[in-house]
Amino acid sequence: MAAKRQLDGGLRLRRGRRSDLDRLRGLLSKRSEPRAERFDRRTLADLGHDVYVAEAPGGELVGVVAVAYVRSLRAGRFAAVLDTARAAPDGGRPLLDALLDVAEERARRRGCRQVRAWLGRDDGALRAALTSRGWQVEESVERELAPEP
Repeated sequence: MAAKRQLDGGLRLRRGRRSDLDRLRGLLSKRSEPRAERFDRRTLADLGHDVYVAEAPGGELVGVVAVAYVRSLRAGRFAAVLDTARAAPDGGRPLLDALLDVAEERARRRGCRQVRAWLGRDDGALRAALTSRGWQVEESVERELAPEP
Protein backbone atom coordinates (compact mmCIF):
# COMPACT_ATOMS: atom_id res chain seq x y z
CA MET A 1 0.00 0.00 0.00
CA ALA A 2 1.25 3.45 -0.82
CA ALA A 3 1.92 5.76 2.10
CA LYS A 4 -0.94 7.93 0.86
CA ARG A 5 -4.19 6.86 -0.77
CA GLN A 6 -7.10 8.87 -2.15
CA LEU A 7 -10.59 8.01 -0.98
CA ASP A 8 -13.98 9.13 -2.26
CA GLY A 9 -14.85 12.77 -1.68
CA GLY A 10 -11.25 13.95 -1.97
CA LEU A 11 -10.29 12.37 1.35
CA ARG A 12 -6.67 11.37 1.72
CA LEU A 13 -5.55 8.37 3.76
CA ARG A 14 -2.07 8.59 5.27
CA ARG A 15 -0.02 7.43 8.26
CA GLY A 16 -0.72 9.31 11.46
CA ARG A 17 1.87 11.83 12.64
CA ARG A 18 2.66 13.52 15.93
CA SER A 19 1.15 16.73 14.62
CA ASP A 20 -2.20 14.88 14.37
CA LEU A 21 -2.45 14.05 18.07
CA ASP A 22 -4.62 16.98 19.20
CA ARG A 23 -7.06 16.44 16.33
CA LEU A 24 -7.08 12.68 16.95
CA ARG A 25 -8.05 13.23 20.57
CA GLY A 26 -11.08 15.20 19.39
CA LEU A 27 -12.09 12.46 16.97
CA LEU A 28 -11.67 9.80 19.67
CA SER A 29 -13.28 11.93 22.42
CA LYS A 30 -10.14 11.50 24.47
CA ARG A 31 -8.85 14.04 26.96
CA SER A 32 -5.27 15.21 27.03
CA GLU A 33 -3.10 14.04 29.92
CA PRO A 34 0.70 14.33 30.08
CA ARG A 35 1.32 10.58 30.42
CA ALA A 36 -1.23 9.80 27.70
CA GLU A 37 0.34 12.34 25.34
CA ARG A 38 3.74 10.69 25.70
CA PHE A 39 2.17 7.25 25.23
CA ASP A 40 0.34 8.42 22.09
CA ARG A 41 3.52 9.90 20.60
CA ARG A 42 5.33 6.62 21.19
CA THR A 43 2.45 4.63 19.70
CA LEU A 44 2.65 6.66 16.48
CA ALA A 45 6.41 6.02 16.29
CA ASP A 46 6.19 2.32 17.20
CA LEU A 47 6.72 -0.02 14.25
CA GLY A 48 4.47 -2.54 16.00
CA HIS A 49 1.49 -0.29 15.29
CA ASP A 50 -0.16 1.05 12.16
CA VAL A 51 -2.09 4.27 12.66
CA TYR A 52 -3.74 5.75 9.58
CA VAL A 53 -5.87 8.88 9.39
CA ALA A 54 -8.39 10.07 6.82
CA GLU A 55 -7.90 13.75 6.09
CA ALA A 56 -10.42 16.03 4.38
CA PRO A 57 -9.22 18.47 1.69
CA GLY A 58 -9.22 21.29 4.28
CA GLY A 59 -6.94 19.35 6.63
CA GLU A 60 -9.62 18.16 9.07
CA LEU A 61 -9.17 14.60 10.35
CA VAL A 62 -12.38 12.69 9.68
CA GLY A 63 -11.29 9.14 10.43
CA VAL A 64 -8.67 7.00 12.12
CA VAL A 65 -7.77 3.33 12.20
CA ALA A 66 -5.15 1.79 14.50
CA VAL A 67 -3.86 -1.76 14.40
CA ALA A 68 -1.37 -3.27 16.85
CA TYR A 69 0.70 -6.36 16.15
CA VAL A 70 1.61 -8.78 18.91
CA ARG A 71 3.51 -12.04 18.93
CA SER A 72 1.12 -14.91 19.50
CA LEU A 73 2.41 -18.12 21.06
CA ARG A 74 -0.89 -19.80 20.28
CA ALA A 75 -0.82 -18.89 16.58
CA GLY A 76 2.96 -19.08 16.16
CA ARG A 77 3.02 -15.78 14.29
CA PHE A 78 2.04 -12.16 14.65
CA ALA A 79 -1.57 -11.45 15.49
CA ALA A 80 -3.29 -8.22 14.52
CA VAL A 81 -5.51 -6.36 16.95
CA LEU A 82 -7.82 -3.63 15.70
CA ASP A 83 -7.43 -1.05 18.45
CA THR A 84 -9.78 1.54 17.02
CA ALA A 85 -11.56 2.55 13.84
CA ARG A 86 -13.59 5.74 13.95
CA ALA A 87 -15.15 7.94 11.32
CA ALA A 88 -16.57 11.40 11.94
CA PRO A 89 -20.39 11.29 12.05
CA ASP A 90 -20.70 12.83 8.59
CA GLY A 91 -18.16 10.33 7.16
CA GLY A 92 -20.53 7.46 7.74
CA ARG A 93 -20.28 3.83 6.87
CA PRO A 94 -18.37 4.15 3.55
CA LEU A 95 -15.45 5.84 5.33
CA LEU A 96 -15.51 3.30 8.14
CA ASP A 97 -15.43 0.49 5.56
CA ALA A 98 -12.44 2.11 3.82
CA LEU A 99 -10.61 2.32 7.15
CA LEU A 100 -11.37 -1.35 7.87
CA ASP A 101 -10.08 -2.27 4.39
CA VAL A 102 -6.77 -0.63 5.33
CA ALA A 103 -6.61 -2.49 8.65
CA GLU A 104 -7.20 -5.85 6.98
CA GLU A 105 -4.75 -5.10 4.16
CA ARG A 106 -1.99 -4.03 6.56
CA ALA A 107 -2.52 -7.14 8.71
CA ARG A 108 -2.34 -9.39 5.64
CA ARG A 109 0.88 -7.72 4.50
CA ARG A 110 2.43 -8.44 7.89
CA GLY A 111 1.58 -12.12 7.58
CA CYS A 112 -1.36 -12.15 9.98
CA ARG A 113 -4.13 -14.62 9.23
CA GLN A 114 -6.56 -13.17 11.72
CA VAL A 115 -7.54 -9.79 13.10
CA ARG A 116 -9.22 -9.37 16.46
CA ALA A 117 -10.95 -6.19 17.54
CA TRP A 118 -11.06 -4.44 20.87
CA LEU A 119 -14.53 -2.95 21.06
CA GLY A 120 -15.82 -0.56 23.67
CA ARG A 121 -19.37 -0.18 24.86
CA ASP A 122 -19.79 2.89 22.62
CA ASP A 123 -18.56 1.13 19.46
CA GLY A 124 -21.98 0.17 18.06
CA ALA A 125 -21.25 1.49 14.56
CA LEU A 126 -17.93 -0.34 14.43
CA ARG A 127 -19.50 -3.56 15.74
CA ALA A 128 -22.20 -3.36 13.03
CA ALA A 129 -19.61 -2.69 10.32
CA LEU A 130 -17.45 -5.62 11.41
CA THR A 131 -20.28 -8.15 11.58
CA SER A 132 -21.59 -7.07 8.17
CA ARG A 133 -18.11 -7.75 6.77
CA GLY A 134 -18.17 -11.33 8.08
CA TRP A 135 -16.29 -10.85 11.34
CA GLN A 136 -17.34 -13.37 13.97
CA VAL A 137 -18.32 -12.35 17.47
CA GLU A 138 -16.45 -14.55 19.92
CA GLU A 139 -16.35 -14.62 23.66
CA SER A 140 -13.95 -12.27 25.33
CA VAL A 141 -13.49 -11.33 28.94
CA GLU A 142 -11.87 -8.29 30.41
CA ARG A 143 -11.15 -6.69 33.72
CA GLU A 144 -10.37 -3.07 34.35
CA LEU A 145 -7.36 -2.61 36.61
CA ALA A 146 -7.00 0.29 38.99
CA PRO A 147 -3.72 2.19 38.69
CA GLU A 148 -1.09 1.52 41.31
CA PRO A 149 -0.96 4.13 44.07
